[in-house]
Amino acid sequence: MPERVAVFVTDTLPQEARAVLGDFVVHESQADDGTLAECEALICWPRQARGGLLLKMKKLKMVQTLSAGVDTFDFASLPGGAQVYSNAGAFTESVAEHAWGMLLGVAKGIHLRNQRTTPRRLRGKTLLVLGAGAIGSEVARLSKSLGMKTVGVSRSFRVPEAFDERYPLEYLRDKIPEADAVVMALPLTNSTRGLMSHELLSRAKEAAIIVNVGRAESVPEDDLVAWLGERPESRFATDVFWVKDGREVYSTPAWQLPNFAGTLHISGVPLGEDLAGMKVAAALNVRRYFETGSAANHVDVSEYI
Repeated sequence: MPERVAVFVTDTLPQEARAVLGDFVVHESQADDGTLAECEALICWPRQARGGLLLKMKKLKMVQTLSAGVDTFDFASLPGGAQVYSNAGAFTESVAEHAWGMLLGVAKGIHLRNQRTTPRRLRGKTLLVLGAGAIGSEVARLSKSLGMKTVGVSRSFRVPEAFDERYPLEYLRDKIPEADAVVMALPLTNSTRGLMSHELLSRAKEAAIIVNVGRAESVPEDDLVAWLGERPESRFATDVFWVKDGREVYSTPAWQLPNFAGTLHISGVPLGEDLAGMKVAAALNVRRYFETGSAANHVDVSEYI
């Protein structure tokens, strides 16, 4: 590792993360233009990395986001040659567990108030996981406790052995009719925005259960509301909501439908836990990059520009 790599962090780091970066020069929260020009790494929330900051970082080699999603990052202002890495690994267990909580909850009708329903069984059924990164792979692994057949549809597979069948993304239209349940764990990219259209939703089984822990914009809101109205036996649960005027808005007409359930984007950090572990994971990935030249959760910038 080069001596005394300078890192700018748009947030503050806990002591554990500072210890990981003990032999780096770490600047937190504020830095003048001269300092930014010397920094080779940036740890940030994606929304904080705007052109005004990125363009000042003349020596930038590596960006490490604190979040799993990077769709709000200003990729157009990224200096040439700089690499971007997400923090998806830090959220794997929490989000996968939450996805299964939602899947079982709507299968059993727990989301309904004072209404009688027929619980669905998932044991031995077919689960389609859309997006087989760290989170999707953990969802697939957990499905084995129920003896489910797990089909992955993804650009790549983080843990291929977690899936009984694996297909590229262009096979989604053919595979979704086979699934009893679907978990969406997709990043929001140029190719996934609006992917789960009304036409594609309509190819699902009549009583399909779909859970989204990726990004809401992968499912057009109007298409979802129309499909839920047409398909009362189908059920949809989400932890992510549509961004309007630059912020995620939790109000949607879907709430009025009995086959819709949601949580307000809480899957990433379990209740009662702080963000220390997530920041330590980010610091470890930065260290790994400068020690080895590579790191986990590399982002393909071409998918966002």
